[in-house]
Amino acid sequence: MNSIKVFYVFFLLILGLFFIVSCGTMRPEIDTEEGFMDEVEGQNQSEIDELFGIINESEQQQDESSGDDEVLQLLGIEKQQPEQAGVQETSHGQQDDQLQGEIQRLEQELSNKEAEITDLKSDVMAKDEEIGILETSSTTAPEPSQGNADMTGNYREDYQLALQSYYNRNYKTAIQMFDELLAVNSSHSLSDNCRYWIGESYYGLGNYNQAIIEFTKVSSFSKSNKMDDAQLKLGLCFWRLGDSERAAQEFERLISDYPESEYIEKAQQFLAKIQ
Repeated sequence: MNSIKVFYVFFLLILGLFFIVSCGTMRPEIDTEEGFMDEVEGQNQSEIDELFGIINESEQQQDESSGDDEVLQLLGIEKQQPEQAGVQETSHGQQDDQLQGEIQRLEQELSNKEAEITDLKSDVMAKDEEIGILETSSTTAPEPSQGNADMTGNYREDYQLALQSYYNRNYKTAIQMFDELLAVNSSHSLSDNCRYWIGESYYGLGNYNQAIIEFTKVSSFSKSNKMDDAQLKLGLCFWRLGDSERAAQEFERLISDYPESEYIEKAQQFLAKIQ
């Protein structure tokens, strides 16, 4: 009986010892699991905080953008997207190029018109000159002419006929008649005018190089009243030929050599366009 009690007590001691050992072994595992869970929860919390930070920053940017939009709306200004702004900038650049081209075209047309006006003024001057010749024309009988069939043999009357051919744009006939007058008398008071109108006739034909030669010859008549006229036409001839530099030189020469000329303003206008 005593041996049974001893065995029972010994069994209880072993069982108690085993229970104690088991509890001691399992405790670190529980602690380890709790630490792992704490670490996981900490990481999750950090990620959540970071996510909320991003969301809050995005919401803040959206709020700021929304506030800017509201201000623009109150000012009556429509917000443009970057793509739209780029397209509009390109469009504006193209419009500027088109406007610049149109301005240059109009300036060229204006220069052409001014040159035509100058030519018309020359025609008017020739008309006035013709009237003056008619008023002072000699009443003596004309001498027989051996040249052009239309020539009368009277220098002033033949000069008038040559001018009339020029007015009628019969430039080649006018050149022939003026040449005949110069052949008859190159020292006549109208001889410098004959040379000038030969230049005008070549100018009317578009033969600007020959016109330059004829206008240059006008300066050989020391008392000519056509020098400033010829100088202006020299500038226009070079301008028509596309030689802007030489044209500018001729216009500047007109201004410096003939300061009292009625063509000073016209020369200055052409210089402003060329330069």
